[in-house]
Amino acid sequence: MKNLNLYIYAAVVSCFIVLWSCSDQEYDDYKKFADGGEINYTEKVDSLKSFSGKNRIMLQGIIDADPKITEFRVFWNDGRDSVSVPITRSGGVDTLEVTIADIPENIYNFQIRTYDAAGNKSLVSNVTGAVYGERYQNTLFNRPVLANDLVSGTLTISYASMDLTTGVIGTEVLLDGASEPIFVPIDSEEYEISDYVVNSSYKYRTLFLPEETAIDTFYTDYISFTPIPKPILVNAKAPFATVKRGGEVGANNRWGTLADWTTNDAAKTFGNPPVGGFDDNEGLAAMGQESWGSPLIRNGKIYQQVEVKEASYALNVFVRNGNKLNEAGTKVYLAIVDGDGLPDVDNIVDNPIVLGYKRITGTGDYVLNFDANQDMTVSVGIVTDFTIDQSYWKIMSWDIVVQN
Repeated sequence: MKNLNLYIYAAVVSCFIVLWSCSDQEYDDYKKFADGGEINYTEKVDSLKSFSGKNRIMLQGIIDADPKITEFRVFWNDGRDSVSVPITRSGGVDTLEVTIADIPENIYNFQIRTYDAAGNKSLVSNVTGAVYGERYQNTLFNRPVLANDLVSGTLTISYASMDLTTGVIGTEVLLDGASEPIFVPIDSEEYEISDYVVNSSYKYRTLFLPEETAIDTFYTDYISFTPIPKPILVNAKAPFATVKRGGEVGANNRWGTLADWTTNDAAKTFGNPPVGGFDDNEGLAAMGQESWGSPLIRNGKIYQQVEVKEASYALNVFVRNGNKLNEAGTKVYLAIVDGDGLPDVDNIVDNPIVLGYKRITGTGDYVLNFDANQDMTVSVGIVTDFTIDQSYWKIMSWDIVVQN
């Protein structure tokens, strides 16, 4: 019997501890109502949510039972700030909503109560929400543009990827004379605009939502850009086209002379009449030259001319393979030259008309950066000196890109 009494006592003490641990706010509410006898609570707001914004926040919840409710109040900053919103009940489920504006960037805890005309109030509903502002704005930057390729009136804008945790959702592009921007979503790596007006500009900015449900979109400042038409090299990648094929007997017309490129006589070393600059060994249909079992080559030149606007450019060339390219008896230079034609091998370096050059020493991608300080015609090509046997090179592609 003594043990049973002890169990009962322990249970009573436990219940008292649980009640004592309830929130001070709700205990105060209870004590206030209890002092007057019957407790008259209004209905508590349910399904409370917050929606972040720019120096503002929207709060939303529902009530569905109490017809006497006439208003709800929102408190924050430990009750130092508040707002009251009148309610007209519909008789069913009502959504309570308020947007609190002009508050500093911070994270807040909001307390919401409903009230009736007699001043009776509900227990507290709590929700936490973030307000964004200048600090967040200062972390934002425009999505990097990798390339603006303007070819035959079609502009293709290529974009870099971005960290999605920043809240980035896309980019707006506003064309000259347009009233509405074009939206490019963040998962699009490029966007194509047909019938683009050459020499016109466009503006772009990047859009961010700090949270998926945010009520305000943040924007970077507009950047204006005038795309430069992309210089187009013709017949510039494998399979290369030819104007003439020929070569040694049984070689299945392996050798040839390239279409759309100027090839000097020194670069034509196979066949009768001789051809050169095209090599279909292994069916590659590559641009190539060789001194393997053929006459040596002295200042063999292959090039074509192209118009460029005042801008910065990069010439990209892919060399598939080669032999003895780094030896003393071999010199091969890629070059961009102001005007018509290419200098001799020994006159490439330190030549003022050479806008850019690189010596080919092996397989790989070669990038030649160059600047055009005015609209001009340039010659783009390769100069070869094979003064030892068994030297060769093969090129698979050429391309000029405008540097942003």
